[in-house]
Amino acid sequence: MSRWHRHSLSGRLVILFVVMAFLLVLLVGGSIGSVFKAHFKQSVRPHLINYLNYVQNDIGIPPDIAKAESIAARLPIEIQISGPGRDWSSIQPPIDLDRVEFHHNFRQQGVNYAFGELGDREYLVATNSDYTIAFSVPHAREKAGWRLVIPVVLLLVILVLLYLATHRLIAPVKILKRGIERIGSGDLSHRIELKCKDELGVLADSINTMADDIEQMLEAKRQLLLAISHELRSPLTRAKVAVALLGDEGQRGEIECDLNEMEKFIEELLETERLTTTHRVLNLGRFSANEMVAELIESHFAEAGIEIALGAHLPELEFDRARIKLLLKNLLENGVRHTPADRPTPRLSVECKDEQIEMVVEDFGNGIEAQHIPYLTDPFYRADPSRRRETGGYGLGLYLCAVIAEAHRGSLNIESSPGEGTRVTVMLPLRAVQSEHQAE
Repeated sequence: MSRWHRHSLSGRLVILFVVMAFLLVLLVGGSIGSVFKAHFKQSVRPHLINYLNYVQNDIGIPPDIAKAESIAARLPIEIQISGPGRDWSSIQPPIDLDRVEFHHNFRQQGVNYAFGELGDREYLVATNSDYTIAFSVPHAREKAGWRLVIPVVLLLVILVLLYLATHRLIAPVKILKRGIERIGSGDLSHRIELKCKDELGVLADSINTMADDIEQMLEAKRQLLLAISHELRSPLTRAKVAVALLGDEGQRGEIECDLNEMEKFIEELLETERLTTTHRVLNLGRFSANEMVAELIESHFAEAGIEIALGAHLPELEFDRARIKLLLKNLLENGVRHTPADRPTPRLSVECKDEQIEMVVEDFGNGIEAQHIPYLTDPFYRADPSRRRETGGYGLGLYLCAVIAEAHRGSLNIESSPGEGTRVTVMLPLRAVQSEHQAE
C-alpha cells in the first residue's frame, strides 16, 4: 500500500491533480484576497469611516444612550460607550479595545478617531476629553468560514469524478497487461478484446495480430516437425529390416543400437508434439500404482536393482497410464545412466500427500551443476556441451516428462548437488485431473 502512488498510474495522476488543484486554489485565493484587500482599503474603508462618523454625530457628545440603543437595534452595528456616568454596550461581553489593532488615525472637529480591526470586525473609536465611543460593524469583511465548505466539497467531488474518469481511461491498460501476460506465458490463442478505438485499441489490435502471426509460425513449425518425424519412420523401419539380414553380429548390433536410438528420439518427438498442441487428449483411466510400477520395473529395469518405496494406502490413480509410465521410464533411465557402479542404485517412491500423488526418482550419481538445472526441461538442452552419447540422449527426455506432468495439471521439480546425486519430484493433483476428466 505504501508504494501505491509509485506503481498506480491513476494514483499518480490523482496526486498530480490534487497538488495542482491545491496550488491553483492558493494562487487564485491569494490573488483575489490581495485584490479585495487593496480594494477595501482604497474604496470601501473611506465610506465605512464616513458612515460610522455619521452615526457618531447622531448619538452626539455627550452621547445619547437612547439614540445609541435605537441605532443598534435598527442597523447591523454594535456600539459601546464609556465615560463619566455612561458605561453602556450593545453587546455582551463588552468590546476589549486593548485587543483592537488600530492602523488609521485622524482628527475631525476636535474629536480623535482611530480605525482598526479585530477578527472579522471593523472598529471606529471616537475619543474626546470625556467619552470614548466604539462602533463595530459585524462582518464588514466576513471571513469565508463555513462558506469555504461548499467549494471544498465541490472540489472533492470534482477530484473524485476526475479520478473515476482517469481510472476509466486507463482501464484498457490493465486489460492490455493481463492479455500480454497470458500471451507471454504461452497462451497464444488468447486475444485482447478492447472496445475502444483510440491509440490503446490500435495497440491491442497490433498485439492480437502479432499473436496470430506467432501462433501461425509455431503451428507451421509443429506441422513440419510432425511431417518429418512421420516420414522418417518408414525408412527407419526398412533399415531395421535390412540390418536384421546382416551377417556380421557385431556390426549389426551397433547399427541396431543406433536405429533404436533414432526410433526412440522420433517417438519422443511425436509424443511431445501431441501433448503441446492445443487439442491434446489424455487417455485417462483408473489403474493401480503398484501394478504399473511393477510392470515398468519388470519390462525395463529388471536387472537394474532399483529400490522401490510405495505408500501403504495409495488410491487408484486416474491418469493417462501410458504417459505416466513413459514419464517414470525416462526418469529411471536417466538415474540408471548417471549412477556409477560403486554407488547405491536409484530409488523410486510413490506417495499420496494432500490430495496429490508424489512420485520421486532419486539417484546417487555425479549430480548436476546449479547453473544447468533451470534449463534441464528445455527441449534439446544438454548439460554436457559435447553431447556425447555416454552422457545422455538428445535432450528431449526431461522436456517430455515436464510436458506430461503439465498435461496432468502437475509439476516437475529437479534438485541436484554435484557429487551427491539428483532428485526429481513429480506432483500430480488427483482432484483437478479427475474433475477435468469427468467434465469431458
